[in-house]
Amino acid sequence: MSKAHVLLALLAGLVAGCQLWRPAKPPEQPVAPAPRDYAATDLDALVRYGEDLARMAPAERLPECQQVDRMQASSPRMGYRLHLLLAQMVTTGCGDASVTLGNIKVVISEIEDLRVRAWLAYLSELVSRSQREAAEKAELDRQLKEAQSGKHKVRKDVQAKDSKIQSLESEVEQLRNKLNTLKSIEQKL
Repeated sequence: MSKAHVLLALLAGLVAGCQLWRPAKPPEQPVAPAPRDYAATDLDALVRYGEDLARMAPAERLPECQQVDRMQASSPRMGYRLHLLLAQMVTTGCGDASVTLGNIKVVISEIEDLRVRAWLAYLSELVSRSQREAAEKAELDRQLKEAQSGKHKVRKDVQAKDSKIQSLESEVEQLRNKLNTLKSIEQKL
C-alpha cells in the first residue's frame, strides 16, 4: 500500500468519525417566569395568574396574597382587586371567605368584560358552595361534640342513679333489720 492509500484511508476514517461527533448541548436554563401584570383585567391574564397560584405551594400563596393586598391598598385598581380576589380564594389566612364572596359580587357588577364577569360569577358559585360545605361541616362537628358530651352526661347520670339505687337498697336493708328486730321484741313480749 502506498502512502497515498494509507493517508486516504486515515482521512476517510477521520471524516466518518467527525460525522458521528456531535457537540454537547449546553444545559437547559430554567425559564424565568415573566413578571406578573397585576393591573391586567383581561381573562387570559387572570387565568394565567390562577394557574400560577395553583402551581404554588400553600406556604407560597400567603406572601403572594399579602403582596397583592398591599398593592391594592396603596394603589386601588380593578386589576389589583381581581388578582387579590383570586389569591384570597385559594389562600388560607388571607381574607375572610364571606368578605371575598361579597367583593366578587361587587366586582361582577362593576366589570365591563362579559367573559371576565361570567368567569367571576362561576368562581363566586364555587366560593359560595365551599362556604356552605364548611358551615355544614362545622355544624356536624358541633353536633358530634354535643352527642359525645351527651354520652358523657348519660354515663354520669347512670353512675349517679346507680349510686342512689345502692344507697336506697342499703337503707331498705337497714329498715328490714330494724323491722326484724322489732318483730323479735314483739314476740318476746
